[in-house]
Amino acid sequence: MAIMVALMLVVLMAAVALAVDSGGLYLRRRELVNGADAAALSAARTCARGTNNDSRFATPEQAADYQVQENAPILPLEVAGTNITSMIGCGQQYGHVSVQYTSQQALYFAPALGFDHSSPVTTAATASWGLGSNNPVPMVLSDLFKPGACSMPPNGNPAIGAVCAFWYDNDSLGGGNFTFLSLDPHGWDVTPGASCNQAGGTSQLTDWITGEDPASVALNWTDPTYVCSDGGIKGVGNNPNSQLWRSVLDLQGQTRDFPINWEGPGAPIAGAPPQGSVFKTNGDLDKYDIIGFAAMTILDVVTPNKAQGSTGTCMLAFTATTTVQDLASCIPAGGIFSDVKFQPGKFKCGSLVGTVCTVDPVPKTNETATATVTYTTYGSCGPPPANNSAVCVILQWNGSTLSNDYQPNKDNITVVRLCDPVYATCLDQ
Repeated sequence: MAIMVALMLVVLMAAVALAVDSGGLYLRRRELVNGADAAALSAARTCARGTNNDSRFATPEQAADYQVQENAPILPLEVAGTNITSMIGCGQQYGHVSVQYTSQQALYFAPALGFDHSSPVTTAATASWGLGSNNPVPMVLSDLFKPGACSMPPNGNPAIGAVCAFWYDNDSLGGGNFTFLSLDPHGWDVTPGASCNQAGGTSQLTDWITGEDPASVALNWTDPTYVCSDGGIKGVGNNPNSQLWRSVLDLQGQTRDFPINWEGPGAPIAGAPPQGSVFKTNGDLDKYDIIGFAAMTILDVVTPNKAQGSTGTCMLAFTATTTVQDLASCIPAGGIFSDVKFQPGKFKCGSLVGTVCTVDPVPKTNETATATVTYTTYGSCGPPPANNSAVCVILQWNGSTLSNDYQPNKDNITVVRLCDPVYATCLDQ
């Protein structure tokens, strides 16, 4: 019995060691994984910012060592030395950094079986940074639809503070879902031939717009970043999707990042692959090619009925020397010519090209006549389209990532995330 008890004690001690010490090792590793992840993200953020006044984050190594101690049970002595194993592109627009930490875990029962009193636990993590947005709304800015006074880069570069009006008119997009797109990882950054079955619809899009479901998206600069349009979206019309557009209006006065669709030929810079939006075989716009973000302050959301202009008139005098007259010469700024009427029995426009009237017949000597010019004055949205479901969104331009004049906090356009270089998931790969 004594022999059997002795043998069983060894087995029981091994079982206890397996349960307690191995469990302790797994728990310590899990905690150290959290610390290593936090360390890699902090080092990447420090590289992305370039400079930092906080002494704890003055260098990527200091930033990493501080955060690993804040998020894991690791001793200051164990973080001494260099724990960054790889760092590429620090201080530049794109890059990644890898860290590795080792901590000793005490063993309580294993030494009775001849093992050491402690065992090292090692974890590693990688984080990358790159151009993107941490504050996006799922609504594209594009020259595909009436841009008003603001044409998007690379075709144009509005001045800071410029008021831009965009008609979200699905008739001009060929079924592009009013330019709403997916911020979901499965719908953002897809291949041109990928199947887009994004059915987030009103509820999901509303959550992205309001920020209830925050999103952080990155760009493959300078390669294309194809993003699926999000289907099932209606305009205002007779069956308004009021929840969605109301959520945009609720952001009145706030500044958010709007994705910019590529409209130019070829690629945004020399040597990059060809880009462009992707259409389905039936002609519907299936994917947008996002190349940057514009910081826009939301001013108003306007329906076609609300955008109807006000009518005014002005008078022009015709004399014997008048042969050609620009009817727009009396129209105030912002007014659009709509009609002209002459005094009965006098003369008329033999031809009218735009607003230029060629008088027919030429007035007789000393004869004078007046013409009443009718014009319409519109607001920022300009004349509404024929499609009653269209929606005009009025925004104020605060710069973009394409024009290097982005006005809000620069941290907002730098995305930092964990990645794995082995699987090429870092933003600079």
